[in-house]
Amino acid sequence: MFEEFFDGRRVLVTGVAGVKGAWLALELLEAGAIVIGVDSASPEPDSNYTAASLGGRIQYVQGDITDLAKIEELAGKVDCVFHLAAVALVGEAQANPLAAYRNNTWGTAVVLEAVRRSPSVRYAVFVTTDKVYRPNNGDPWREGDPLGASGPYAVSKSSSESIIADYYSTYLQPAGKRLGIGRGGNVLIGGDLHSSRRIPGSGRIFVDCYDALIEGRSPEIFQPAYTRPYTYGLDIISGYMNLMSRLDCDGVDGEAFNFGPHERYGVSNGLLATKICELWGGDTHWTRGAARDEPFVNQSLNWDKSRERLLWEPAFTLYEGLRETTRWYQEWARWRKDAREGGLKELNASLIRDHREAAARLGIRWALGASNAAPSGSGLPLS
Repeated sequence: MFEEFFDGRRVLVTGVAGVKGAWLALELLEAGAIVIGVDSASPEPDSNYTAASLGGRIQYVQGDITDLAKIEELAGKVDCVFHLAAVALVGEAQANPLAAYRNNTWGTAVVLEAVRRSPSVRYAVFVTTDKVYRPNNGDPWREGDPLGASGPYAVSKSSSESIIADYYSTYLQPAGKRLGIGRGGNVLIGGDLHSSRRIPGSGRIFVDCYDALIEGRSPEIFQPAYTRPYTYGLDIISGYMNLMSRLDCDGVDGEAFNFGPHERYGVSNGLLATKICELWGGDTHWTRGAARDEPFVNQSLNWDKSRERLLWEPAFTLYEGLRETTRWYQEWARWRKDAREGGLKELNASLIRDHREAAARLGIRWALGASNAAPSGSGLPLS
């Protein structure tokens, strides 16, 4: 995978206890990397980090992302850095703006400084979001579109991109260090704990759906007509890893890349909830709840640049990604009754294997590892 780029490499993942951080760590281990993870909080006992038994498979360090001494120490031990640590919810950032600016902006500057000072780090990927773009009436965002939407989450993330660009041109590029920015769509993956039950007013729609279905309730959808570029999480993570593995290629270093779904014009929240209920089984249907404030009505994401320069594309349609995500949450519902470390380790490995095999069948380069592999262009519509 990834032309064996990660085999034997030492990799630092910030935000490793989060949903994407844990899956990224699992994928890196599968690719042969030695992983060090840092997070500001101890992993939740019912998190995927615990369910996958990551604690015994990586070196975990609890530390604040704004602690330069700590991050510099860790960066001095690795070759590569993936920076994911952030306040990750729009509603959470809205309720705690100073925390969003501290973690998403100052935290990014600290990681950049640690990369600058590290004698060993050569490659770094900084994960931001597609929410950095200004509203575009639902037309697909492209990497060259203006940044700077409103609200603490979007502003903190777009501000961090300005800091990244300045550090890159002033310090990192002259030192021969390679850097890329990954902007992902809305992530669908097992292990996301950001539900409205845990974080009132800020839960992710698909997590709320699974929470309700596990409890035998009808999912409540606040803005069913709003559309989002929902993307299977392992597709986005393959994008981050593919980006890093190709940072030495022309037209990649110092650039930002979108990673999104085959369904580029976004899918409505109502359709998403309908598909989740169908896959779950039974006779449960979602209901409409009181409208909740959201920063965008319609969102879409164009990833032509990733196809052309990285030879990347998603391996799963939305339906296929939801099928795998539903499989994870159904097993998690059973596991939670007798939670034990490593209880979902085999399931996670199976999901990673399924995704890798699907990408290989489609001829997607990162899964083949062949230097002459070409993008397949074989995306399928939502079924």
